[in-house]
Amino acid sequence: MIEYFIGYLYRAINEERQLRSLSVLREERMAVVRSGYNAQSHFNIIDTIRNQIDFAKKGLADLGLKEEFLNILDKRIENRNSPGDYVAKLWHEKFNGSLEQTVSEIIAHIWEKTKTNQPII
Repeated sequence: MIEYFIGYLYRAINEERQLRSLSVLREERMAVVRSGYNAQSHFNIIDTIRNQIDFAKKGLADLGLKEEFLNILDKRIENRNSPGDYVAKLWHEKFNGSLEQTVSEIIAHIWEKTKTNQPII
């Protein structure tokens, strides 16, 4: 996400572009939390996300930086698989009747991916 923010903010500053309002960002975020990438807002969520990522990529290119992690966001959009979807899928795979054991197994799985810097997709 840091790579995204650097590219997006750099491009926005150079173009003297006004940042999107927090109220719109909150609304879109809540729609995605509730409904995943199939969420609907005033605009198509997938198109909005793709446009924002492309904007950030241009900002990175303007800085002379190669994108290294934005492809993770591209894959999530392409597969329509959010981190929440990933955890829900893990829950269905690992749940064995024990709430505590399932939670600890999912946490351990996510922690291993985090330690080795593997994307959650």
